[in-house]
Amino acid sequence: MPIRKHKPSSAINRYIFSLTLLFTVFAFPWNATATETTPPIRIAIMPCTDIVKTFTQFQPLRTYLQQQTHRQIEIVVPNTFQEFKRTILKGEAEFTFQPPHAYLLMANQYDPQNILSALTPNGESMHRGVIVAAKDSGIKKVSDLRGKKVLFGHLFSTAKWLAAKSLLEANGLDLKKDLKDYAHGGSCESIAMNVYLGQVDAGAMCDYSFDEITENSSPREDELPPEALVVIGSTWEIPTWVFAAHQDTDKEISRQVTNALLKLDRRNPEHREIMEEMELGGFIRNKDSNYDSLRKHLTTAGLPSR
Repeated sequence: MPIRKHKPSSAINRYIFSLTLLFTVFAFPWNATATETTPPIRIAIMPCTDIVKTFTQFQPLRTYLQQQTHRQIEIVVPNTFQEFKRTILKGEAEFTFQPPHAYLLMANQYDPQNILSALTPNGESMHRGVIVAAKDSGIKKVSDLRGKKVLFGHLFSTAKWLAAKSLLEANGLDLKKDLKDYAHGGSCESIAMNVYLGQVDAGAMCDYSFDEITENSSPREDELPPEALVVIGSTWEIPTWVFAAHQDTDKEISRQVTNALLKLDRRNPEHREIMEEMELGGFIRNKDSNYDSLRKHLTTAGLPSR
């Protein structure tokens, strides 16, 4: 028996219209003043783990900044440093968020009056990379990694790759000649779990992530038991990630965005959710000269700093 096709009633049409209107209201800030002809503000972010996770982590911040600036915000996550660099040189992003060594390489492209440092979850503006091993592995110091497998962080990471690599070299280890193998992993949690499960002999992490993981006294089944890992070496002290305005960014836009970031307060439940999603503790103002120590370390290690 053929199915009869009904024409939508006027009530159904009104319902569909109402749903469309509701979506439009919630898809854009109620108090937004931007029009379709107003270009969005673009923020280019270098991924700490993978592109999808990074893009997802910063969506709550995107919504917050839209509410604060009444402008559309676009999050851009380049796949490589070369792509990130091209975005900056072409002026295709008003702001960037990157590890400190990446900032140094492009520092002449930014407005020195609008540089912010991200804080770690515990409110610090400096941190270290640490090399960890399983407590029962017999690995006690960095030089014990000869002939072992080591998992570093993302190639973009200052702490979990550049500084950690330099730490091994300072202890007489050539990564290609003296290690059995090495690779680049993702998050600190993933690196820690790979070390605990014996997939690798050691891994590079951020010190505050190590503290957070090991302070968990009653872990779930998918978490590490406390004291399962030990630190066998620490890098030099490293500034946290940098949020910077491009030198050509409109000054009023720079003021609005940086002020909105500085207003983030962990005592505010809504702000705390935004920061926890990003795994950050907020932002503070900084200046280029505060990165001179890192410039010196990178130069001493034979790494580019400009």
